[in-house]
Amino acid sequence: MRPDAAALPEGRLRHPLDLADPGPDTASLTATLAARTAARLRLDRLAAAERRPVGVGAVLTAAAVGGRAEPAATALLTAVPPSRSFWDVLACHGVAGPVLGLHRGQLERRFAEALLDVSPLTGVLDRPGGRTRAAAEELLVDVLLNDPQGRRTVASAWAEPPASPAQALWRGGMLDRLRLTDTAFVLNVYETAMLLHRPGHLARVEEARAALAPPADLDRARPVARWWSALAKLERSRRRLLRERPGLHSDYLAGVRLHWQLTRLEALR
Repeated sequence: MRPDAAALPEGRLRHPLDLADPGPDTASLTATLAARTAARLRLDRLAAAERRPVGVGAVLTAAAVGGRAEPAATALLTAVPPSRSFWDVLACHGVAGPVLGLHRGQLERRFAEALLDVSPLTGVLDRPGGRTRAAAEELLVDVLLNDPQGRRTVASAWAEPPASPAQALWRGGMLDRLRLTDTAFVLNVYETAMLLHRPGHLARVEEARAALAPPADLDRARPVARWWSALAKLERSRRRLLRERPGLHSDYLAGVRLHWQLTRLEALR
C-alpha cells in the first residue's frame, strides 16, 4: 500500500474474493493511509468530522495496481464499491492519486481510466473518469467547496498548469460553471495561478496562440483557451472584481485574448 514508492509493486491476484474481508491489520493500514492523505492534502479538519469508517475500496484498488499485469485487475477495479465516507474518499485517493501522478506512463490506458473511476477525489484533483464524473462533481460542490480547507486544496491544485489537455478541458469547464455560483473561488484559482505559476501558464498561452496562426489548429489550442474561459467572461461582465485582485496583475489578459480569439475562429467554422 505504498504507491508513492520509487517503483510500483507487482504481484499475483490469487484470491481476489478474500479482499472483501482483508482483516484487522490491513484495515488498520488503510485507516492510516487515509489519515496521512488527509494530513498531506490539509483536509484533516474535514476528515475529523467524518464518523463513518473507511471501507475496502482502497484495498481492492491497491490489489489491482499490484496485479495490473493480469486481465482480472481491471475487472477488480470495476468491483470497487462507491465511496461511502470521506475516509473512503481519502483512502482511495491515497492509492490512486500517487499511482496516476507518478507512474501513469507505466499503466495501460484502459487501466489508468479504470483507476480514475474508483477515486472521486483523484477525479477532482486530476480529472474524473467517465463513471465517477458525477461523484467527483458532487464531492467538489457539496463537500470540498463548503469547507475552507477544501477550497484551498482545490484552488491550489487547479492553479497549476494542467497536466494534460483532458485535465485542462475538465477544469476549464468546471471553472466556467462555478463562475456563476462561486465567483470568489474561481478568482482564487486564477489569482493563485498568476502568483505561483505565471511563467508556465503564459508559456502555454503562447503555444496555443502559435497553434491559431494560419492554418489554425483549433483542437490544439482549445484546452488552454478553455482553461481561461471563465476569467475571460468575468473580465467582460464583472471587471471590477478582477481589479480587486492585485495578484492577477495584467498578464492574465493574454489568456483572456486567447479565449476570445478561439471563440471568433470557432464561429467562422
